[in-house]
Amino acid sequence: MTATDAPVRASAPGTRAPWYPYLLAFCSGMSVMAVELSASRLVAPVFGSSTYVWTNIIGVILIALSIGYMAGGRLADRRDDLTPLLRLLAGACLWLLALPFVGVPVLRAVAGLLGGVGSSFAYVFLGSLLGILVLFAPPIVVMGMTSPCLIRELARQGRVGASAGRVFALSTVGSVLGTFLPVLVFIPVLGTARTIVVFAGLLLAVVVLGLGLRLRGAGAAAGVMAAAALLPLPALRQTPGLVHAAESAYQYIEVFDRGPLRFLAFNDALGFQTVANRSSPFTGFYYDYYALLPLLLEQPAKRALVIGLGGGIIANQYRYFHPGLAVDGVEIDPAVIEVARRHFELDPATRVFAEDGRIFASRPGPAYDVVVIDAYTNQIYVPFHLATREFFAAVKGRLAPGGLVAMNVSAAREEAPLLQGICASLQAVFPQVYRMRVPGSNDFIVLASARDLSLKAPADGYGPGLAPLADRFARGLVPAPVTGAAVLTDDHAPVERMVDWELLARKVGAPTGGRRP
Repeated sequence: MTATDAPVRASAPGTRAPWYPYLLAFCSGMSVMAVELSASRLVAPVFGSSTYVWTNIIGVILIALSIGYMAGGRLADRRDDLTPLLRLLAGACLWLLALPFVGVPVLRAVAGLLGGVGSSFAYVFLGSLLGILVLFAPPIVVMGMTSPCLIRELARQGRVGASAGRVFALSTVGSVLGTFLPVLVFIPVLGTARTIVVFAGLLLAVVVLGLGLRLRGAGAAAGVMAAAALLPLPALRQTPGLVHAAESAYQYIEVFDRGPLRFLAFNDALGFQTVANRSSPFTGFYYDYYALLPLLLEQPAKRALVIGLGGGIIANQYRYFHPGLAVDGVEIDPAVIEVARRHFELDPATRVFAEDGRIFASRPGPAYDVVVIDAYTNQIYVPFHLATREFFAAVKGRLAPGGLVAMNVSAAREEAPLLQGICASLQAVFPQVYRMRVPGSNDFIVLASARDLSLKAPADGYGPGLAPLADRFARGLVPAPVTGAAVLTDDHAPVERMVDWELLARKVGAPTGGRRP
């Protein structure tokens, strides 16, 4: 056998190539951030993606890394070789490779332990905390052990300060790539589960190399990673009547049917963003009342804006009941726009803008006679920046003279903190604010304008099916009382806390109903 025929081996343990610790630092740092970002997507279908969930993800990762740093320092003092660390890292990689298969069942089991709590603080915060601890803390602790062990390994080469600086620098550069690559490339293209497989497999290949196995062994590990990335993996959630499911850069999207109704839901599916009746222009939900808004104006409405287009049901109803009305829709997620077109038959005449509603409202543009705000995160939370005095002032700047703004607020009672806060914020901008409780639901429609609003029957009648709605709307529309509630501002708008306390109030005795199909 010639020298060229000899099998190529990695350096044996204790005599690894001088560049190997730096490669391991880079890949470990990259994997930590990739796992952290993927964790948010794995958890979202069960517990949502609120700030409570993100707080738990970041907090658990930081605590796990801190424990890992301490444990790694002790291991480095006891053993002056990387082999024990690499064996632990191999186990951590295998743990991560199992997450696409066991992650959601574990999260569902945790949710079952907290069943019946709805989306209250206990369910979202404690449930996601426990799930993240069980699934992600163990491998992250091991990854946290990497830097102390690498620095001890490099200390034998001298220049400890310079070596430690390189370890931290390369680990941080890896973390930067582990932040951008999943969000911009892997999750949109491969999805959450395969993204975890890719980064765990890459780290495993580097670990195999460091354990002194054949280079082809590392290549085999990388090959297994690539094959696993192409294999079918379990869906993040099994929903009866599922029509479409996809992950976007913003959320987990589902379209599913319940009889003649078609629903659009995001993430934890504790509620729904859009519902459409495939056999009628009416949905039976609060959307139907928006069709009456143009009839509140003194002059015929020419242009309407929907912020939070979702599946496009509001835009479609406007096009159906008011054919001469030009409708623009704003939706932050391009994938949702595509869903609206493919699965909810969004009227092609609707102009759609893929951007944040706050940015759109703050930009100069055409004036609208009617502005509808129907934006939600996880179906139940109004994005805080779309519920503040500053936002409503921007919307007012886009209203035509005599125009109105309408917003749905999910609340079980008139005293609900979020309902009162939004009414107070609108009253800080508009002289006239009204509200109407949607019969049989936990929804209030809040209206604001520079002038008095009253429903006016058109000369040719309301149109098919609108008369009963108009009667209930006219009887239920009342001026919003001035309660002295705090105005929501960009600086202080605790929307999620308000919603969670209201949901908890429902569980202990307030009337129920709501947005859940």
